[in-house]
Amino acid sequence: MTHSSPPKIGLALGSGGARGLAHIGVIQALLESHIPIDIITGSSSGALIGGMYTSLGSIEKVKEITTSVTYKDLANVLMDIGSLSGVIRGKKLEEFLHAILDDQTIESLPLSFATVGTDLSTGLPVTFRSGDLVQAIRASSSIPAVFDAYVYNDMYIVDGGESLPVPVRTAKELGATFTIAVNLDVFDLPQIPTNGHKPNLKDMGVAALTLLRTNLSRELCREADITITPDVASTSSLNLVQFINGDEIIQKGYEAAIQEIPMIKEKLSLK
Repeated sequence: MTHSSPPKIGLALGSGGARGLAHIGVIQALLESHIPIDIITGSSSGALIGGMYTSLGSIEKVKEITTSVTYKDLANVLMDIGSLSGVIRGKKLEEFLHAILDDQTIESLPLSFATVGTDLSTGLPVTFRSGDLVQAIRASSSIPAVFDAYVYNDMYIVDGGESLPVPVRTAKELGATFTIAVNLDVFDLPQIPTNGHKPNLKDMGVAALTLLRTNLSRELCREADITITPDVASTSSLNLVQFINGDEIIQKGYEAAIQEIPMIKEKLSLK
């Protein structure tokens, strides 16, 4: 009589700027519910929160660090004037992360972990599965035109959200047999056809970009066994100031995960 191996549970944390604080609440809910996490993959802010948790081994520590960020801390990171490819160099961000995470490598982490960036010349995702943890987070978080592109093996790497905003397939490549996706690409879509006026150029541009991102993330999440979708539509992904006092965003992640716990346990045959 053969016994099947226990599932390897992969958590794919999506991109989303300050919305990424919701990942803290998601991880907290999963741990409280005794859902084991074997693999974490992250894109952009998902790489940041996933990397911090995997390195520090405590979601409480991650929550404490992120909620204690001050305006001075944020200004120090953002006032790092960049070059031609980005307003912000990203060196101050690396220093900030090194102060928290030291010089850990991805190989030394207790869980399988990977971040995803995007090769600017091909548009294809680039996976960071080894090497310096802070550099892997930095590469994945290089928001185009905001942060300098990260140079890696003669490639210019930008934000992972540009190619793989929810890295479900990356979790599977790392060996996950059951994947939980966290999708932060939810938007209050402009009601252009029904709001009583002809759409202007701005309406059309915003709607087009929003719809592209929404549909890409939704399609990627079809590969997951469960998708958790925190209600963060009112949180701007580009307003990084929202990293300060982000308890409400964290709570939204927690609440969304709690709603999915029964289904996760049922699919995994957990009590």
